[in-house]
Amino acid sequence: MRRYEMRDLAAAPRFANPDVDLGNPALVSPRPAVCDLTVLDTADRRLLRAGIVLAHRATDGVGEWLMAAPGWAPQLSAEYVEAMTSGEVPERIRTLLAPFLRHAGLVPVGTQHRTRTTYLIRTAEREPVGSLIDDVFAVRRDGTLVTRYREVDIDTGSMSREQVDWLDEALHGVGAVRVDRHLCLPDRLRVLIEEVAGEDPAAVGPVDLAAEGAVGADASMADIVARFVAQGTRQVLLADLNVRSGRTRKVQPLVRGLRAFAAELPVLAPVLPAGDLDDLVAALGAAADRLDGAFGEDQQELLNGDDYLGIFEWTSALGRPTLAEGIGRRPAREEIAEMVAGATRVMLATGEAAPQVADDSGWHAAALAADRLVSTAEVASLLAPKQARKLRDRARDLYDELVGCDNEELEALRASLEGASVEQAFGIGRQYADLAESRTAARTGFVEHWHKAGRKLRRAGAELLDRLGAGDVDMSGPGAAEARTSEPGAAEANMSEPGASEPGAAEGTPGTGTAEDAPATGTAEDNPEPGTSPAGTDGGGTADE
Repeated sequence: MRRYEMRDLAAAPRFANPDVDLGNPALVSPRPAVCDLTVLDTADRRLLRAGIVLAHRATDGVGEWLMAAPGWAPQLSAEYVEAMTSGEVPERIRTLLAPFLRHAGLVPVGTQHRTRTTYLIRTAEREPVGSLIDDVFAVRRDGTLVTRYREVDIDTGSMSREQVDWLDEALHGVGAVRVDRHLCLPDRLRVLIEEVAGEDPAAVGPVDLAAEGAVGADASMADIVARFVAQGTRQVLLADLNVRSGRTRKVQPLVRGLRAFAAELPVLAPVLPAGDLDDLVAALGAAADRLDGAFGEDQQELLNGDDYLGIFEWTSALGRPTLAEGIGRRPAREEIAEMVAGATRVMLATGEAAPQVADDSGWHAAALAADRLVSTAEVASLLAPKQARKLRDRARDLYDELVGCDNEELEALRASLEGASVEQAFGIGRQYADLAESRTAARTGFVEHWHKAGRKLRRAGAELLDRLGAGDVDMSGPGAAEARTSEPGAAEANMSEPGASEPGAAEGTPGTGTAEDAPATGTAEDNPEPGTSPAGTDGGGTADE
């Protein structure tokens, strides 16, 4: 199949050419086939903004419901058709579109009229060798013509190379342009969004869920926030639609998606008014808790309830976010570069300080810093995907290691001893010993390779900043103070190079914690002395960048 687009009023090409054995084409039917779409959407075009068309389609007098959502396949069908038995939208379509509609009413927002003329391409002896379909479309809103376009498709059938080349030349002669594929219906009808937005800027409210990938180089901070929220919402919706469409009965991927989105959103807190995300984050967590373990009718009731669907109302409102005071006055590149530099500084500071904090809080602070850097890199990926992913992966590796260094599980086991029987206490003791040994090994491993990991982290941060056009932003500036405020007890550290400790670090061995934790850490001889660098370096060495 060869596809072309051309002006709707272009002259018909002349296909007959005896030199390549082509005669005049023949009409398949004396009358063009007519198809009319009445497009339904909310007043603010929620479906069209999400890349979904819901319409009543009438073809040669036969009515049917059409839902076209190629951008959401396979969770939603690229084209789903259901016979029209009443004037009400079918229940299955309403159920599938519930997260997009959120109980909003549907109204006609436009029409599309198509006339189709089909020809047989014939030889000079009138033998059919192929076919041509000529579609002319007209899109109207409130009866006013918005746009017209024309699509031509040729099935080359048994045509020779010379015949195909001649048809191609004839079409080009009347202004036709060959394309790999035609625009899908949702893309064609996005003109209805542009029309309403042009008349009423306030109508540009909902998040554009069809948007994916990086934003433009000159994007504003509001654009960054909207795209970040849209992509997070989209991931939740894909998991939701897997359940709604019956592709899976497992709700756990949706539960994980809700919790992951709740964990990622706080990275936007510095650019939004204080507390602006609190209700949304809480709602995401509550929805995940309620859905966890739900099935059958209970699951469906939760998925279609106001509390759950209200989440998408919140995320939609962030399509036009109100930014924090002082944010948005400079290009987003500069503001995001500062976020990246700050998060990287804190990670370097807490990573260096973690083994030197006597009460174990340093490991927890470092894990929080790594998690923050992962989220910050996710935001930066909208402007610099390649470099941001590299920094994110470095930070994520550190986070995975630091979780194994934290003391939370040991404290939980210790608390579980209260009221335990002798047999239970023995089992808990064995678990404690095994976990303590694993924790000690994790801390020792982290200390041994922190110098190299810190260098890689700094380098990845510098590459991202350079890509953002902020290569002169200093990542070696003050940051230890910020690290201390993010978790009480963290010791100061020189951030100019990971692996170089400041004099006066807290006494004690890396990984030992308090005296009560001694069974989990071994003796002092099993660990490096305080203030020493990881294996392979001396105490004051710095890394070459």
